[in-house]
Amino acid sequence: MKTLVTFAAGLAALAIASPALAAGPPEQNIRQAYQMILSQADTNKDGKLSAAECRAMWKDKATAEKNCGFWDVDKDGVITEDEYVKQGSSFGRKK
Repeated sequence: MKTLVTFAAGLAALAIASPALAAGPPEQNIRQAYQMILSQADTNKDGKLSAAECRAMWKDKATAEKNCGFWDVDKDGVITEDEYVKQGSSFGRKK
C-alpha cells in the first residue's frame, strides 16, 4: 500500500518538476495510477475507492483525512476514477 501512495506522490512530483508537463500529467498516466491503487485498495471490488478504503492507505489519521478529502471532489465519501483524473490533472498546472 505504501508503494501505491509513493507512486501517486511521484506522479505529482513529476508533474510539478517537468516543464514539459506544464498542463498537467497525461490523463492516461493518471488513470493507470488510479487503477493500480484500486487493484490494492478497493477491498470490495466495486471499482471505486470508498473513504474507508482510502483512509486505510495511511497510518496517520490526519494525513489520511487530508489526502482522501483532496481526491473526493464532490465530498460524497467515494473517490471515482473521474474525480482522481480531475485532481491528478491539476498537478503542475500554472495558476
